[in-house]
Amino acid sequence: MAHLDLANLRTTLLDDTQLAAVALHRTLAGHLPVSSGQLVVCDPLVQAEAPALADYTAPAGRHPVEIIVHSGRPALAVAWFKPRQALTASALHWQMARWTTQDLTGLDEDSFIGYPVDAGIGCFMDTDTQQALLALIEQADGEEGGAWSNALVDHDGLDEGAEYRPWGEDSPHGLVVFTSGWGDGVYPSYWALDTSGHPVALVTDFLCIQNGDGRDEREIADQAYRDSLPPEEAEALARLVAAVERDDANALRVLLKDAPQRANQIEPGCGGTALFEAIRLDRPQALRVLLQGAALPAMPERLHMSRVTSYLEYARFLKKPRSAELMAVLEAPVIADRPEPVAAPRRSFWVRLFGRK
Repeated sequence: MAHLDLANLRTTLLDDTQLAAVALHRTLAGHLPVSSGQLVVCDPLVQAEAPALADYTAPAGRHPVEIIVHSGRPALAVAWFKPRQALTASALHWQMARWTTQDLTGLDEDSFIGYPVDAGIGCFMDTDTQQALLALIEQADGEEGGAWSNALVDHDGLDEGAEYRPWGEDSPHGLVVFTSGWGDGVYPSYWALDTSGHPVALVTDFLCIQNGDGRDEREIADQAYRDSLPPEEAEALARLVAAVERDDANALRVLLKDAPQRANQIEPGCGGTALFEAIRLDRPQALRVLLQGAALPAMPERLHMSRVTSYLEYARFLKKPRSAELMAVLEAPVIADRPEPVAAPRRSFWVRLFGRK
């Protein structure tokens, strides 16, 4: 089976809140005029003559085109032939778009076919618009750069998609253009089919994200950690960090009384531990309370930096030197308490009387 990141394609159906949770957002690029029903996906600056896609046709009309944006660039572009809100992800079947000369059956799960991008731009257009565009290009033949291509390259908003209508607003022709993710390459497109086998959308995946998630591994791990904390524990950690900021020793003792491990737990709000914050804010009294006479614990790996993997290294790493008092707390050796001498059991009177030699 050909490459298919189903989670990526299904992000096009998420609402705005769901998209935000995975570091994505949606923009409306414009509306795609369709008259012939034959659709073209291509880099219009390099391959405007690309053949139309095979297998399916789109209904006539003006169809909304949305962009799923990741880190300021299009991750997916989708042309909707039915209202998005009326569709259910589980009811859709996805099929890789192809051209008549291409066969999908020989592709393995890591392979795909797509259109090449060499000028950093992709588009959706109908073949009627394509013919008008090719005529425009022919008219500009011989011009350096070409007014049409310069206007396209200089078009505002390509990172979030835009309509391109060089024939004027009253023309029936127009294409929707967008930057191709993070640059040049080859990008697959997919038909979304309803239960009757009719296309309801066409999506180009610019391969910027995986598994429908715009977050990196660290962001995903951070969210998993936040989700794992019971609300009362998250609140206690927040209060602990706030007590460090105030240098409130009494509050720290109360919060650590039954849970001393909190001193070395990451508080999601600040992203550090109470120990980390005590060092950062140069709070020697708070640090002393947090340690409770014990040795410095290992710094959580989440807080490691280049050449900094311990709390002591962090204190030495900071540009502004920490106070001598704080450094003394950090560098003080931990001396194990000597056990109290155990008194020999006192012998009874009779043992002392008759046991004498």
